[in-house]
Amino acid sequence: MSRFFAVCALILFVPLMLSANEFDWLVREFSRQSGARQTYIPLFGLVRFSVAVVHPAGASQLRLAVFEHADLESDRFSHLTDAVVGHEWKPMVRVRSRNHESTNIYAQQWGRDLRLLITSLDGGEATFVQVQMRPAQLIKFIDDHRRPEH
Repeated sequence: MSRFFAVCALILFVPLMLSANEFDWLVREFSRQSGARQTYIPLFGLVRFSVAVVHPAGASQLRLAVFEHADLESDRFSHLTDAVVGHEWKPMVRVRSRNHESTNIYAQQWGRDLRLLITSLDGGEATFVQVQMRPAQLIKFIDDHRRPEH
């Protein structure tokens, strides 16, 4: 009988665990530790779909979470993001201001793609952005849109 419950638990919870990536875990853990709720962004699902279909500037995936009225110190915010993203993400940029603002940019090689994770805490507002892109297409986009020098 206990095997039956174990198998049922696996069937129910494995898909949930597989569908949650680092971004989802980070958003949930930030919400839990700060007490803030994620701000709903109207029509953002349509934006995500458009990015997945059109691939602007080489981007193929876009995730965004915004929190208002977040109560978390910048040092604790940085420790939280480092702990949740793990060793697969490499820290690229860390900025701390005297005003207790914190911005972290992480990168991860994902096959031929590059995944970027940007976390920012500014006063009581926190923003998390994850984008997956093809570096060669991004460079081509930048070159195509570079202004001619005078």
